[in-house]
Amino acid sequence: MATTLKQARILVLILVGVLLAGCFGFGQWKVSGIVTDPANNPLAGVTLSVKAGKTVTLTTGDDGKWSTTVSGKEVEITAVKDGYEFAPVVVKKADNKPVTIVGTPKLTVSLAAGYYEEPISVTLAIAGNYTIHYTLDGSDPTAESEEYTAPIAIDEPGKVTVKAIAINNTDPTVTQTISAEYEYHNPGIIINGGFEFGLNYWHGRSCQLQVTDAESYNGTHSVLVTDRTETGSGPRYDLPTTIQHGQKYKVTVWVKYVAEAAPETRRFQICFQEGDDWRPIEIITGAEITKGEWGKIEGVYTIPTAIIRDGQPIPIPLAKPRIFIETSWVANPDPNSDLMDYYVDAVSMILVEEEEQ
Repeated sequence: MATTLKQARILVLILVGVLLAGCFGFGQWKVSGIVTDPANNPLAGVTLSVKAGKTVTLTTGDDGKWSTTVSGKEVEITAVKDGYEFAPVVVKKADNKPVTIVGTPKLTVSLAAGYYEEPISVTLAIAGNYTIHYTLDGSDPTAESEEYTAPIAIDEPGKVTVKAIAINNTDPTVTQTISAEYEYHNPGIIINGGFEFGLNYWHGRSCQLQVTDAESYNGTHSVLVTDRTETGSGPRYDLPTTIQHGQKYKVTVWVKYVAEAAPETRRFQICFQEGDDWRPIEIITGAEITKGEWGKIEGVYTIPTAIIRDGQPIPIPLAKPRIFIETSWVANPDPNSDLMDYYVDAVSMILVEEEEQ
């Protein structure tokens, strides 16, 4: 009996030891190494992602060296630095030695290609003795194209394709090329005006909202408005309470509907609203939209101090201001001609003074 009890105590101690090892890091190990170029020169400022149970991010110093503590049997290491290309490296605990990661010269572009809602700067880079030339009009660059000397500013709404060629200054037959497409949409005070980031900041009233890639005016997504119960139903956006009375904004929305039973044209409109009450609602602007085509609704609106309803002024304290997109109101809406599904995209609300600068 005493022997059995002693064995049980030993087993408990072993289990406790295993748990303590897991909780306090016993069994962790150190992985380290150096990042160099092909000539074995150390590379500083290389960003490393060391993935084990979790991902650790670190940056090499002037000597190119790095180290971190990990757990598990092996880790995968990826390295990033403008102007270089690195192959991923797997290091096993059993290797028990520093690892060398070598970067080779590579024409790179950053930021990543894609959709942006703020002005951006695009950086081109390649290590070694190269000169970079680029185009922005979609044509293939040559040695006669614009020489890259500073980041490229993309601050005009629309699509831009950056194409670049790096030409080796010692041997001009050695070249590298790259291409990246950018789309910039300026939504002004609207955040996520292109629905590229889900439904953030948007909600629906008496309807359902679904982000979709089936249709888009710009970027790759729009919002589909379905299951409407009244013409005033639609996507709503809560405006920042930093807006002020008397400020003038240009408001723009793109709308499309495709329902077979819907009329060939239908009036859609953008409305301003204070809070949840229907009375402090004012139409900003509207437009006739043609079925099957993206149509623009655009107008200039001054933030009011009051909205007149039935001859009486209703104060607008800007405690909960919002805009929404709807079909024009009718007393007895028809499901086909008034309550059809529709897409909304590229919503913007830009302070006029800022636009004119």
